[in-house]
Amino acid sequence: MDVNPPAQPHEKGRPFLGVRFVKCSTYGRLYLNMKGNAYLGRCPRCGAPVRVLVGEHGTAQRFFQAFCP
Repeated sequence: MDVNPPAQPHEKGRPFLGVRFVKCSTYGRLYLNMKGNAYLGRCPRCGAPVRVLVGEHGTAQRFFQAFCP
């Protein structure tokens, strides 16, 4: 039995942002690209691409909303 809590994205594994795709009423993840300058992904329902640029000062927020076309 594992008594350790699950790892946070910044502690282990591939960094991601959680995204609620409003129009499609679904949830997905955007993963940090290899250059580390953007999070990329697609809506799991309609396939609309989403890109979130990594800003100079960043944010502590890990969950966002996206609006599919």
